[in-house]
Amino acid sequence: MKRQICSYDMVAVPSGSYTVTDAEGDMYLCNSRCLCIWAVMLATKHNLPESERDRSFVVTGPVGKKRSFDKLMDLAQWAAANALGKPKSEWLMNGRDVE
Repeated sequence: MKRQICSYDMVAVPSGSYTVTDAEGDMYLCNSRCLCIWAVMLATKHNLPESERDRSFVVTGPVGKKRSFDKLMDLAQWAAANALGKPKSEWLMNGRDVE
């Protein structure tokens, strides 16, 4: 059986987790906190090339709902608002639903 390891906590990912997909593959994150920390740390990395900041991502949430982001900063902002449970945050409008 193949195990999926959280890219932030480095533990086996339980069901009901987040998956971030980009051109290089999939990353697995335990929960919204791990997703937020991973995305914000990457987005605020001072020497990250602009090409990395402009990558697109698709996030699959715990219930299978997918959301697409054209830029890393959009994903980081959405992940922060999602993790903090801010239902009225304008950042939750970042990205678009994928069917």
